Amino acid sequence: MAEPLAQPVLRRALSFGGASAISTGLAFAAINFLGLAQLLTYVSGPMSWLAIAAGGLVMLAVRWVFAELNGMHPTAAGIRLWLARAMPDKAALTITLTYMVAIVLVIAADAYIIGEALAYAFGNGRLIAVGYVGLLLLLATWLNLRGIKLAGAAERIVTTVVVLATVAIGIAAIAHPGHHAALGAGSSSSPIQALILGIFVYTGFEWVTTNAEEVTEPRIIPRAMLVAVLVLAASQAVFAVAMGATLDGASLGTAYPQLLVAQQALGRAGMLVMLAVTALTAVNTFNGGFVTLSRFMYAVAREGKLPRPLTRLNEQAVPVLPVWILGGASLVLAAVVAATGSFAVIVSLCAALEMGVYSAAGYCVWRLRRREPGTPRSYRLRGGVPVAAVLTVVFALMGLLASVSVGPQFTLAPLGLLLACAGLVAVYVWTYVPRLERREAEELAARRAARAAARGAARTASATRAEMPEAEQEPRQ
Repeated sequence: MAEPLAQPVLRRALSFGGASAISTGLAFAAINFLGLAQLLTYVSGPMSWLAIAAGGLVMLAVRWVFAELNGMHPTAAGIRLWLARAMPDKAALTITLTYMVAIVLVIAADAYIIGEALAYAFGNGRLIAVGYVGLLLLLATWLNLRGIKLAGAAERIVTTVVVLATVAIGIAAIAHPGHHAALGAGSSSSPIQALILGIFVYTGFEWVTTNAEEVTEPRIIPRAMLVAVLVLAASQAVFAVAMGATLDGASLGTAYPQLLVAQQALGRAGMLVMLAVTALTAVNTFNGGFVTLSRFMYAVAREGKLPRPLTRLNEQAVPVLPVWILGGASLVLAAVVAATGSFAVIVSLCAALEMGVYSAAGYCVWRLRRREPGTPRSYRLRGGVPVAAVLTVVFALMGLLASVSVGPQFTLAPLGLLLACAGLVAVYVWTYVPRLERREAEELAARRAARAAARGAARTASATRAEMPEAEQEPRQ
C-alpha cells in the first residue's frame, strides 16, 4: 500500500517589502479615519499628534513582544501556539478565535465605510454602494488566490500610494484648512481614552506574524513590524492634525470624515482623490486581511481545531476555502453594519479586542520566560519579565475601558458584543472541537493501522519468499 501523500505546505516567497506592506496595510484601514475622528473628541486637533506618537511608543514595546514570540515559534498559527504553550489549550483557542473576529470586523467595517463614502461622493443609493464593495472584495479574493507573491506585490504598491496620498492631502489641509473647526473637537478631555485611540490606529500590524512560514527569511517579520509602526506614526499624526483643523463636531460623527477633510482643503477634486485613497485602503485591508487570516485558519485547521477542508491549498499554495469564506463573511457583515449603523461601536469593539490580545501576548512572554527558558529567542523584549507583566496589566485595563465606551459616551454595547462573540467561540471550542479531535485521532489511527498492515504484509511476503526452494524463486527473478 502506498504511503499517504505529504501535506502541502505554504510557499516561502514573501519579501521584506511585501511583509512590510502587509503589516502597514492591514493597520492602515479606512476604519482608522473613524478612530481619528473619535480621538479628536478627547484632544484638540493641534495636540492630536501627541496621542498618535504616544501610541507609537507603546506599540514599539508591543512589537518587541511579538518579535520575541515569533522568534521562538515562527508559525502561521501565531498567537494560537504561543497562548497554547502559556495556558490551557481550550482557553488559548477561545481567545485566538475571538481575536480573529476583530480582523473580520475591521474588514467588514472598512467595506461599510467605502460604501458610505461612495454613496456620499456620487449620490448613489446604498444598494449600488454594496455592489462596489462586492467588486472590491472580489478583487482582493482574486489577488489572494493567485498566490502570496502577487498578493504581497499588490499590497506593496497600494500601501505606498495610500500612505503618500494621505500625507499629501493632510499637509494640504493643514496649510489650507478652508475654515476653522467649530467647538466639538477635543470637547471631552480624557488622556487615557485618547491614548487608546492613538494605539487603535496601529492595530493589526502584528498580524504579519501569521506569514512567518512564507517569508524568505525569519528576520523579515520583526523588521516589517518596525517599518509599519514608523510609517503609521507619521501618516496618522499628519492626518489627525489635518482633521482637527478642518472638521467640526458634526462632521467628525460621519462615516466619511476623511472625504470632508479633502473637500474642505482642495474642493471636489480633492474629495474624489480621497475617495480613491479610501477605496485603496479597503483593497489593502481586504487583501492584507485575507492573506493573514486565511493562513491563520489554515494553521489552526492543520492542527485539527478547525474543519480539515480549510487546509486545502491550490497550485499557488493558497488556502482556497478560507479566502472565499473571508470574502463572503466580510460582505455579509458589512451589510449588517450598514443596516444597524453601528460603525462607532465596531471601532470600540475592535480596540477592546486588540488591547486584550496585546495583554495576552505580554502574558505569553512573562509565562514562557519561566516555562521555556532554554528555547532560543532571536529577539528578546527589553526589560524582560517586569515589562511584560506591566504590559499585561495596562493593556487589560485599557481593553476594559474601551469595551464600555463609544466616543465620550459610556455604553456596554461593545462589551456585550465582545462577550457574545467570545460566548459563541467558547461553545464551538467546548462542543465541536472535541468531535474534530476524535475524528482526527480515528483517522490517524486508521492510517497508522494501514501502514502497519502494509509493512506486515511486506514482511510476510519476504519471509515466504525466503522459505521457498531456489528453483521456485528463479522464475520470479
